[in-house]
Amino acid sequence: MPLRGSSLAGKAFWAMVQRVALTAAAIDVGYILLFLWLGSLPLAAVNLVSIAMYLGAYQLIQKRFNAAALGLIWLEVIVHSALGSLLIGWNSGFHYYLLLFIPAIVIANTRGFALPVVVALLVYYLGLQELCDRMAPLAPLPAFSVKIVNWIHICLVFAMSAALAAYYRRTILVAEGRLRKQATLDPLTALNNRSHFEALATHALVRSQRDGTPVTLLLCDVDHFKRVNDEHGHAVGDEVLVEVARTLSRNLREGDVLARWGGEEFLALMPAAGPDAAMATAERIRAAVSQTPLEVGQGASVGVTLSFGVAQVHGAEDLQPATARADKALYQSKHAGRNRVSWG
Repeated sequence: MPLRGSSLAGKAFWAMVQRVALTAAAIDVGYILLFLWLGSLPLAAVNLVSIAMYLGAYQLIQKRFNAAALGLIWLEVIVHSALGSLLIGWNSGFHYYLLLFIPAIVIANTRGFALPVVVALLVYYLGLQELCDRMAPLAPLPAFSVKIVNWIHICLVFAMSAALAAYYRRTILVAEGRLRKQATLDPLTALNNRSHFEALATHALVRSQRDGTPVTLLLCDVDHFKRVNDEHGHAVGDEVLVEVARTLSRNLREGDVLARWGGEEFLALMPAAGPDAAMATAERIRAAVSQTPLEVGQGASVGVTLSFGVAQVHGAEDLQPATARADKALYQSKHAGRNRVSWG
């Protein structure tokens, strides 16, 4: 079952269920041929009904009757396992398919129903075994034929278990990746957020102090950003921030660390870059933004400028003093008329 609140996970789950339904229907076609060859017409007929049920489940999902489709698949497996076991005996291995429900039940435990459902499945499983032990097979097959059926069931259940495990592993990895992005990236600009920037910057500073290479900070702010929001709306303001983030990313080096520092402020850390190189980079970005209106969708554009404060990290100091100097330099740019670069 998909995790609630995740539409992407939900769509992936139901697409997987549709594939399972079609695969199961195709397998049942093979079972029909197998049981015709083994001389078991009742089981061939059971598999014909199973094909209809799986195709019905597929159609129900297409029409978004998802709960009904899942119930139909459950019904097919439960009834099919019982009929197969009763017709040719417990040793045929039809009951293996019931075990495939256990991981799905536990993982889908969104409302705390896993334990009672698993217990109910266990009671059904043991009851079916007891019934088979007390009764002779209703449509017995030769012992070797039953062994063939059992071997086929073992192989199929192994394959299906591996496929389900792979699906749940992919689901977990996708969820972990999504959580990692939420924890480290700014949701609007997809740049590093403040806390992740600080962590990356700490590692970069340690390397630079070990290597003796300079590290420089670029702090920039979108000029008159409140005016952009007031005149064009917050949606356009958000698009301006996204475009500024893209411009910064394009003009920085691969090894530079860039973050949305807060609001309309952006901070970049440039390892192995001295004052002249950092100032030149800041000036290049400032000119690129001021000379080219930012595209904000539907053919509209907004002209904005950036003010910069640039500062070098001295010796073994941490990030905070250098950031304070860059911030002071930024305000020098603001007070000097904006759209300029100042050294701190």
